[in-house]
Parts: sequence; structure tokens; C-alpha cells
Amino acid sequence: GKFYLEDPSGTVQLNLSKFHSGLYTESCFVLAEGWYEDSVFHVNAFGFPPTEPSSTTRAYYGNLNFFGGPSTTSVKASAKLKQLEEENEDAMFVVVSDVWLDSVEVIEKIHLMFSGYAAMPPTCFIFCGNFSSAPYGKTQIKSLKGRKDFHSWYSRFVFIPGPEDPGPSTILPRPPLADHITEEFRQKVPFSVFTTNPCRIQYCSQEIVVIREDLVNKMCRNCVRLPSGNLDIPNHFVKTVLSQGHLTPLPLYVSPVFWAYDYALRLYPVPDVIIFADKYDPFNISNTDCLCINPGSFPKSGFTFKVYYPSNRTVEDR
Repeated sequence: GKFYLEDPSGTVQLNLSKFHSGLYTESCFVLAEGWYEDSVFHVNAFGFPPTEPSSTTRAYYGNLNFFGGPSTTSVKASAKLKQLEEENEDAMFVVVSDVWLDSVEVIEKIHLMFSGYAAMPPTCFIFCGNFSSAPYGKTQIKSLKGRKDFHSWYSRFVFIPGPEDPGPSTILPRPPLADHITEEFRQKVPFSVFTTNPCRIQYCSQEIVVIREDLVNKMCRNCVRLPSGNLDIPNHFVKTVLSQGHLTPLPLYVSPVFWAYDYALRLYPVPDVIIFADKYDPFNISNTDCLCINPGSFPKSGFTFKVYYPSNRTVEDR
């Protein structure tokens, strides 16, 4: 029942009284202010490091590309891409999480959504797992392989696996769905991309990070103390993730990470958009020039989903 601050040089026992906003989990970076007496650090202010806006980071590092992709320089610096982004007002990203392909009701609603967008297809559909209503087994792979009812528009279809989809356990980052499951589908829908979880999408000058993981509940269950008073959990959650500069600021025994690929979970500099596909209630929160979106679970939230318009950086609930 005791907490200690620790770093490579040693440990100090804490007496915690006042917390600032956020979800404090073990292995977070914190700033603690107080006094030291009788081998105990009495903390009267406990907070996170302030989040650094990406404009500040870029002022130090210039056009260095932190985000990934083929370019050595950051596309943030391209005036031409910025102009294209602002002029293309029709561009939109449709984000749906928990696309259960074995559920008749979900498939009906997806068809309804497609027919609604038939006249004006979106730039991209981002479909996040789980792609089955039950944890995976032989029947699940069969139902995944059997799906051929996606429209072969010129929209891009991005598929991100969920925690219960076929794959090598719950360690992040997760590889894409296996080729033998997606092969037939890719032949029928040439603009489909089966990618890792989390993944990164570059659209013109915007950097978009997508993760499909039920993080909000994990963070709440594992925090040192739940925030008191007005429990605006999504705001506390977003603040924590951005100030920690990492998608899963949790101990490794709670959220294991492939050590060699930990950089794929880092959020420095802060991206323009983070999509947390979480089964928690849907939310849109802007913090430190970063738009954080949670579409919620499609079947569990009454078939709601989010639409993001990159030209003016707004989000709509549908």
C-alpha cells in the first residue's frame, strides 16, 4: 500500500496528498513538489510534465521527419500539401470500431452506411477490429474470409486488427491480419490496406495515429488514484497519454510491448489526430493542438461512428 518514486539512482517513499488532473499509473513520468522529512517525501503537488505542442518541437528540430514514411523531411513543411489539404473540402475519413463481420445486424448497418455514401464516397474508411463478436477460433477465420460485400469504390479501406482478432497474443504493436485471411478480399477490393495496430496515416500535411485497444478502462483500473470530483474520464485520459508521449503509459505486466518496436507507440512530436478506437463511450477532445477521437464500439453504442474532415479539422458524429 505504499508508493515510491524511483529512478536508476534509488527510491524515495512518498506521502501523496494533492493530485493534479490525469490518470496516474505506475511507470508514468511525474513532477512531484513537496518537502522531504524522516526519509519520506511529502508531496503537496503531484502532476504530469507539461505537453509540448508539435510547433514547439519543430522549432527545435526543423524539418526532421519523426513520423515515418518514405520522406526524410517532414511533410509538415510542404506549403503545396497544406494548400491541397485546405482546398479539398470533400475529403473525409469514416472511422468505425468493432466491425463484427459475423453479426447480421452489423453487416446490415454497414450496407446502410455504404448506400448513404454511394453518391459521395469518403477518402478513406478506417475499420477497426474486433472483426468478430467472439474471441477467435476456426469459425471466426471462416467468417472473416467469407466477406465480399465491401464496395469496390476508389475510397481506401484501412483495416486495423483488434485485441481479440487472430494474431500473436495481446502484445503491442500487433501485426496485420494474416495474408491467408485477407488474400481474397484484397483481390476484390484493390484499395484495401491491412495494417498494424497501432498504425500511422499521413494525409497531405496531417499526421494521424490510430490505435485499437481498450485503454480507458485499463488506465482507470490501474491508476494510483481515480480523479475525485467531476469524473470527466476522457479528458483525464487524453491529458495523461499526451503528457506521457506514449500510447500506453502502463506497466509492462498490464500492457506488454515488443521492446524493439516501442517507438511505434511514441507520440513525440504530438500528431495532429489520434484515433483511440476504444469500447468506452465516444468522445472528441482537443488538447495541445491534437484532436483525439474515440468512435466507440459500433454495435454497443447504437451504431454510431465518427467522420473526420481534414480540410477544417472537424469531427461529426453519425
